[in-house]
Amino acid sequence: MRRGVAVAVYKTGEKSRNKIIETCKKLFYLNGYKKTTYKDICEMADSNPGLINYYFKTKKKIAEIIYGNFYVEIKTAVENYMIKHYGEYDLQVGTCLEILIFTDLAEKDENLKRFYYEMCLEGVEYDTKVFKYFFRLHVDRYKLPLNEDQIRLIWVANTSIGIGIAKKYIEGYLHISKEELYDFRIRTMYNSMGISNERIDEVLKRTYEIYNDMKVTLSDYFAISLDKK
Repeated sequence: MRRGVAVAVYKTGEKSRNKIIETCKKLFYLNGYKKTTYKDICEMADSNPGLINYYFKTKKKIAEIIYGNFYVEIKTAVENYMIKHYGEYDLQVGTCLEILIFTDLAEKDENLKRFYYEMCLEGVEYDTKVFKYFFRLHVDRYKLPLNEDQIRLIWVANTSIGIGIAKKYIEGYLHISKEELYDFRIRTMYNSMGISNERIDEVLKRTYEIYNDMKVTLSDYFAISLDKK
């Protein structure tokens, strides 16, 4: 195949793939992941089941991409916000901000809450390499005495805990406040890494200080913007 033709085919394929993802963002957000059918996706994206299978294999894979991209967008927005307004990005504080933002959005936005709950039920998690990198980054940045097997164990444990408590909280099984839920998750995560309670207290205090001065806006289904109040 000639180079020009190959490039054109690639661009057409990327356009079709992206259109399916953007369509699913809207449908998953407005109608829910489970209620969205392949027929719904095909009609809105002007596509066909064959293309969906070719690019993604399953509807679940599309959901993983949307969930993963959304969380990465939050991480990027937090890092840019902290650098812009505070001159630096503290990994521990930034991580807590990311989790707090997602937790608060899922609490306030019923459509996002439904999507997240359905992801918990489906056992959806985005790229495991991203999660492993997240914990490895903490180990390297703060010189934590953890080997590769311990990092894997901490990653698996915290992922399971996060999904489990979110699911039970949304179902109403846990009769605690959102703040208590968040505090437990952060302390469990950092305790498992060997971070002292004193340092966790500092991180949580700083996280709330920054968050209380922040305006979080969710738009276009899975797009986020952060601004100073």
